[in-house]
Amino acid sequence: MLTGKKVVRVLGLAACAMLCGGVVGAQDRPTSKLLPTGQRPDFGTQDYTVTTISALSFVPRSWEIGFAVSPSLGRYSGTNTHMNYYSTLNVPAGSIIDFIGLNSTTDTDAVLGVGLWQRDSGGNKVLLAGFSAPAHGWGTDLAGPLGIQVVSNLGTELVLDVEQAPNPNFQFFAWVEVWWRRTVSPATTQTFNDVAPGDFGFQFIEALAASGITGGCGGGNFCPNANLTRAQMAVFLSKALGLHWPN
Repeated sequence: MLTGKKVVRVLGLAACAMLCGGVVGAQDRPTSKLLPTGQRPDFGTQDYTVTTISALSFVPRSWEIGFAVSPSLGRYSGTNTHMNYYSTLNVPAGSIIDFIGLNSTTDTDAVLGVGLWQRDSGGNKVLLAGFSAPAHGWGTDLAGPLGIQVVSNLGTELVLDVEQAPNPNFQFFAWVEVWWRRTVSPATTQTFNDVAPGDFGFQFIEALAASGITGGCGGGNFCPNANLTRAQMAVFLSKALGLHWPN
């Protein structure tokens, strides 16, 4: 999936200047893990889900600054203006964001950039990651790996910020893509008498218990070596998938 895409340097919290007027210059290709190839499902812990937010879903910092959409559905604003476009990002709690991509076309290095902010219910915000795009025709630059874990969606929100620095020419972006993967929570307590912390599968059995998918086999045990009946399999799958029809 990295074919035709450049991985650029990620800017940390100290690089907030990227979103405060001046956009920091990009650098080529750090060491990063290879992304999966081919069609991937939106479940499991081995594969990435790619959430793509169209430029048409971003709103400008100010409605008083002119902005428009190109024939190729790219978002752009007037020349010699400083513009920020914002969009919310929704990913499941417990997931890890590893890569952020910006699809754009620009004739100037670092005139376009993207940042990921986390805002809490008290109005405080933290820049989790950001990078700027090099000059090129339509293409997607990826920053990462980031390793940003979304611990909870309660009382917080994630906001994507695409910034355009002043430039005499029009600059365009079409979307931001976020590559995230699911995780299994680490176990904190022992639920079943017959599954000790050192046992193989302890973390995963505890995850099933904590999520209500299993209550064990009775007597405070899980019976990890017992056969699984089709009826028990149906209970596991129905609870895990949340199968429900209101009518």
